[in-house]
Amino acid sequence: MVSEERNKAERRMTVLKAARHIVMGIIFWVFAWVMFNSKKFGAIELSTGVAYALGCVLVLYGGFRIWRGWADMKSS
Repeated sequence: MVSEERNKAERRMTVLKAARHIVMGIIFWVFAWVMFNSKKFGAIELSTGVAYALGCVLVLYGGFRIWRGWADMKSS
């Protein structure tokens, strides 16, 4: 009985962790969108090359976080 409850708690924590990965990945994609459109906003003073490089890194890392969350959800 105790091990069954422990397994349920671990599964809930895994699902929560996976959801957090997915949400953080989406947030990184939003920041990437801001980097790609930084010249329109004018609030961020970055050169175009730096803004695009940072945006690409954020897209890749956000995609990795979403993939990791998806994989965690499928495994639980």
